[in-house]
Amino acid sequence: MQEEKKGLSWLRLILLQIVIGCTLIGIFAYAFRIGVDQVRIVPKDPNNRDMFDGVPMRMNVTYPGIGTIAIEDPKELIAWKASFSRLLSAGKQSNRANASRLLLTGSIAYLDQEDVPFQIGTSGFRFGTESIHSLEISAEVRKLQSMLIDKTLTADTVGAAIENVNHQVFRLQNGLLTTLSSSDRVALMLQMRSAVRLIDFSHFEFTAEQPSAHFVVQLSDEGTNRKHWLHVDRYDNAYFVVFDLLDETNHKAYFKLSDAS
Repeated sequence: MQEEKKGLSWLRLILLQIVIGCTLIGIFAYAFRIGVDQVRIVPKDPNNRDMFDGVPMRMNVTYPGIGTIAIEDPKELIAWKASFSRLLSAGKQSNRANASRLLLTGSIAYLDQEDVPFQIGTSGFRFGTESIHSLEISAEVRKLQSMLIDKTLTADTVGAAIENVNHQVFRLQNGLLTTLSSSDRVALMLQMRSAVRLIDFSHFEFTAEQPSAHFVVQLSDEGTNRKHWLHVDRYDNAYFVVFDLLDETNHKAYFKLSDAS
């Protein structure tokens, strides 16, 4: 009888261990199943260096008071992305605001991630939430800003600025500004819109002379309280030279009138 009780105690102990073991296995199996089945998607942070891993589809560039252009050529987009990446790698991080007189803004649209905004002026560059400013890259920043200004000052954008009723257009003569008449303004707009952009203007010497006509477009720029002037010089009724007094890179855009010989 005593041996039967002893055997029964051992049987109960074994059964208890089996129950506890199965319970623990079930708990661990359930926890393990949750870890496998539950998929968590961690979104990319567009403001870290991985933002350059995406495939750029379009880049928008906004010139204050002038308008916005879109760049969609794949080779050009890759080149711009490489330039931005190089700037961020070479420059020093900065938390101060960009003090440039003329700020160009824009964004790069990617196929596989969020659009990344940027801002560039002569005193710094901002891409996403990263800002850089240092003397070591100041020449590169100015060069990049000048290239973007060159992209945005087109016959269409300058013509649209002349046509825009929110802007004022003057003729500058003998130091005096005279509001351009409606008919003269329309004629100037049509000439500008039909003008052909000049890429190679190094052999022209007419810029050393006084322009035959000097026009000033006062841009209605909501982003700044200062007056924003766009100058349009016409030479011999054959060429236009366009420049912005706020532009610290001193970039000029050259055009030839379509009806000039």
